[in-house]
Amino acid sequence: MDDVNRRRFLGTAIGTGAAAAAAGAWSPAARATGGGGGGGGGRGQVPNNRIGIQLYTMRRLMPANDRQAVRRVLNWLGRTGYTQVEMAGYYGFTARQVRNWLDDAGLRAVSGHDPLDITVPDGQWESKYQKTLEDANTMGQKLTGFAWFPGPYTAEYFTFLADRFNKAGAMAARAGLQFFYHNHDFEFTNKQADGSPVYDILLERTDPNLVKFELDLFWIIEGGENPLEYLSRDPARFPAYHVKDRTWKDRPNAPDFEDVGPGAIDFPDIFAAGQGRRLDKHFFVEHDNPVLSHPGDPEAEYKTAQAGVNYLRTVRW
Repeated sequence: MDDVNRRRFLGTAIGTGAAAAAAGAWSPAARATGGGGGGGGGRGQVPNNRIGIQLYTMRRLMPANDRQAVRRVLNWLGRTGYTQVEMAGYYGFTARQVRNWLDDAGLRAVSGHDPLDITVPDGQWESKYQKTLEDANTMGQKLTGFAWFPGPYTAEYFTFLADRFNKAGAMAARAGLQFFYHNHDFEFTNKQADGSPVYDILLERTDPNLVKFELDLFWIIEGGENPLEYLSRDPARFPAYHVKDRTWKDRPNAPDFEDVGPGAIDFPDIFAAGQGRRLDKHFFVEHDNPVLSHPGDPEAEYKTAQAGVNYLRTVRW
């Protein structure tokens, strides 16, 4: 089985029992025995005040500098049952303006994907990052995250990133915030000399108190790795999830993003693996392109968001 097909197989197999056979030494996969739906039958569930959405999902309906559009979406999310959002920018407004609109909608921006300059040496990024942290505090955030970079995806560069993240994490801690890193697939498809993912460099070389991780459940599977394996090692390192589903059948010419619930990922087993005593977890629905699940539908984002909140309300593990 080639790497691409192996990643696709794991995307549908995790949680079916077939993952255990495919994964070999990945023993945590053997625990994933449920189906892909919402029923794990256990006592674990998402608290109402932890039902969230990454606002990147709604970006098409929230164009920059359109106050009415931004408020319309936020108010709808609050009425629909979301209690938390994760920020992806301020739409051309100030942090204070957006915070006021969130308050009016009954939402809390508990987290954000916030700017951090990794392209300049020490001494040239800290002042701008301090302003980032001030805005995050204005928003009422608890978490502040670094979401993506264009490369290089080498072991050497990830070693540099670990050092930068430790420093950013220390600044965030002094501001009363928790720093985290959000993954895509490239952290897992790119390997160290020993064959382990370069993602592991961040886990091993960052201070566990200063640097946490938001696990994007679609992308780790797309990258060929098993979320159960990572979560079972140290569930406290992962305070947040991107609850992002994937199609049962590959799209030939588009990414395999799907609404949360009807897709192939077995979230109950993943959530169970990440559960721990007194651990506070945040669950953010995300779909990178809702139109893929609702072609030609001008209300695609609303339907995706509705499916997500319905799922998080009912999932058990």
